[in-house]
Amino acid sequence: MLHAANAQAMNHNLLHRTPLDAAGSRTAGLERLPFQEGLFRTKAATASLESRDLETPFAFDDLVGSLTAEVPAGGEVEMSVKVRFEDGWSDWHSLGSLRSDGWSSPPSVPAAEGAPAAVDVDTLKLKKKASAFRYRLKLKAGKKPVRLRSVAVAVSDAEAPSAPSPFAPGPWVRDLGLSPRSQGDAQEKYKHDICSPTSLAMVLEHWGRKLDLEAVAVAAQDRGSLLYGNWPANVAYAGSLGLEGRVARLESLAGVEDEIAHGRPVIVSVTFSEGELPNSPIKKTRGHVMVVGGFTAEGDVIAYDPAGKGKEGVRRVYPRAAFHKVWRGRKRGLCYLIGPTFPREFTVGVPVADLWTKPVRRSAVKLDDEAHLSQILYGEVVTVLEAKGEWVRVRAEEQESFLHSGDWQGYPGWMKADALTSASPPGQGPIVRVRQALLQRGDDLLTLSVGTRLSFVSDSGTATVVRLLDGTLAEIPSASLYRAPAEPTAASRAEIIRTAELFLGTSYYWGGRSGVQSDPKVGVDCSGLVSLAYRIHGRDVPRDSHEQKLHARPARSAELQAGDLIFLTDDETSERITHVMIFTGGDGLIESRKSSGRVLRTTFLERFGSPLTAIESGDVVSDVSFARPRRRRIFFGSYF
Repeated sequence: MLHAANAQAMNHNLLHRTPLDAAGSRTAGLERLPFQEGLFRTKAATASLESRDLETPFAFDDLVGSLTAEVPAGGEVEMSVKVRFEDGWSDWHSLGSLRSDGWSSPPSVPAAEGAPAAVDVDTLKLKKKASAFRYRLKLKAGKKPVRLRSVAVAVSDAEAPSAPSPFAPGPWVRDLGLSPRSQGDAQEKYKHDICSPTSLAMVLEHWGRKLDLEAVAVAAQDRGSLLYGNWPANVAYAGSLGLEGRVARLESLAGVEDEIAHGRPVIVSVTFSEGELPNSPIKKTRGHVMVVGGFTAEGDVIAYDPAGKGKEGVRRVYPRAAFHKVWRGRKRGLCYLIGPTFPREFTVGVPVADLWTKPVRRSAVKLDDEAHLSQILYGEVVTVLEAKGEWVRVRAEEQESFLHSGDWQGYPGWMKADALTSASPPGQGPIVRVRQALLQRGDDLLTLSVGTRLSFVSDSGTATVVRLLDGTLAEIPSASLYRAPAEPTAASRAEIIRTAELFLGTSYYWGGRSGVQSDPKVGVDCSGLVSLAYRIHGRDVPRDSHEQKLHARPARSAELQAGDLIFLTDDETSERITHVMIFTGGDGLIESRKSSGRVLRTTFLERFGSPLTAIESGDVVSDVSFARPRRRRIFFGSYF
């Protein structure tokens, strides 16, 4: 997760790709697919899927849908949507159908007099704003079942501001090095109309599917309008080749930067008048498609523009501000996001998910099970690397670990796929500060752990309204939330201590990192306690104690302040840190101690037979908390 979402947005994107995404949908004639394969397959000759009401964070005035599926000969998937206005729901509007030979948009019919919504080829355009939508799929099996991989909807509001995102260097400063394709190389009957398929062909080749340009154009052509630039048609063709894909509207170039950072080129749509896009091979256009393949060190856009002639003419560099205007401003950030299934980021959509060394089902909690690596909270991001049945191998991106190569990455392990959602994470919102917070969502109650980040909507003083990952609103007592200051203060240190105190008396739990457990007596391990306490401070520290020390600033005993960390090696000759404690000031400590089996308060004197004033970082100390005292090295560190 590289960029935080903008709360004052023009665009909102929904992707249904996981079982949790589709929860609450009404289905008939469908059965679940394994996670790596998608959502559903038909088990009857006809089937249907209708989503629940999908609330949006702002009112919108247009909508674009797309889907990916494997459709056999004789099969079909039709996608329709309806939207909610202030005075009620609209009728259903067909966005098109996917058959084995490609996508077909609905017949072009003039909008009825006074109709509030009408489909224009691939976009539902509204004459008044809506605040929610539903989608519906009607599926017909062919010679084989239809296999539905994903459904996506993008909505936008033309009145939202269009300020360009500031540029900062990052892993997006790169050129993905696509093989250039020029639409001018095609036959005369194609070359003036196939900027979209040409861009798609470049991206397909990037992902190992090198195809003839004209073959891509024919396959991606809209069978209804006969246009080559129909957005869902191009995405559906990529999906038929085994890739993930969707039409999206990104809020700013920051969203494109995130895709480039992950090695994924982005197909974008632009509109410009003469002189508005310097260095373009065409003077003006009412609609043109190209590929963004990277960013320069100055933040300008490296584009692969199919209107260019020859390999040298296709790769272009466009000024950042000008590109923002013709893409985000004129086309509301329209793009196609296409790439392989894995690796791919998802968000944890349950209160807490367990991370294991391998995919093995457990029937009961075992407090000292070393196969239990960690826990991941609601709203945290994981990168899925592979799937195996109902399990996925992931990196927990908000819990760093250190590799032998010297690189840092998210904490690796296996988790259940049914805990994941495709929804975007909440960003830097308020954080739950009580061990377990109750949120009221309609008639339902949701329990979330301390350290959970949420998306802020409003605050009445005693209660705060937050937006959950599924788009619904929930209310939480304002006193249960904390907003970390931009810069640490004395209050930050006090909040770290207060958070650690929430777990006093709970059982030591190997891999524990949550306030929500199946047994309320179960707590956390030593580094899990530190991880949760520091999330309140607004800082994600590495998952394990050894890595926590590597990231910390070394400190001397005279410098220590409440909230700083105390590290212990396994023995006096080892360099490996195996335990961490939180300094509370004076001579005090809080720790989750395995030998005692619980989270407790202690002191340097009680733990080591000497007060802090007699100990310095790097000393060998005698740990008298064991039945037989153990000689260990002690180190002090700070994140302030």
